[in-house]
Amino acid sequence: MFCTLMNKLFHLYLDQFVVIYLDDIIVYNNSMEDHVEHLCKVFKVLRDNDLCVKREKCSFAQPTVQFLGHTISHGEIRMDGDKVEPIKNWEAPTKVPELRSFLGLTNYYRRFIFSYSAIAAPLTDLLKKNREWEWSDACQATFERLKVAVTEEPVLALPDFTKAFEVHTDASNFNIGGSWGNPRELEFSSHRQSWTSRLRP
Repeated sequence: MFCTLMNKLFHLYLDQFVVIYLDDIIVYNNSMEDHVEHLCKVFKVLRDNDLCVKREKCSFAQPTVQFLGHTISHGEIRMDGDKVEPIKNWEAPTKVPELRSFLGLTNYYRRFIFSYSAIAAPLTDLLKKNREWEWSDACQATFERLKVAVTEEPVLALPDFTKAFEVHTDASNFNIGGSWGNPRELEFSSHRQSWTSRLRP
């Protein structure tokens, strides 16, 4: 309910300099001058709608913020080191539930990994219905490759809405991928095509 209300009240500012998640309001900027200006706009919206924030729960002008498993600072976004550490030490799965847990964690950070769905394909194949469990050399190699991809701690940029955006795409018979940036990468995206979609011209 609160999140819906906040999204409605701040709809003009969302993804411009405001992010709403549950009961958190994040205001991000590239300069202190912009930050102060945008904080004033946020406070005005709250004041105009008779809403208050608790001072002790607020932090202002922070150079680094931990948010939803990410570390955000100076126009950059990284994976949270505390979340990445378990992936580094993850042992090879021996059954489907263990593999699901591993892929669930790496999938959360897929936006940082170029062509994630293509890389993970040998592992996601093991999750198919009625598929017999067989941890092959290809699965082990993919498992190690994903661990490296995550723990290399890639860095993405935060969007700069004063600059033009670039979209790059790539496709094969099995995978569709792309990235967008301005000009540094903001996010990678990939999707593995189903066998039915491969049949379409």
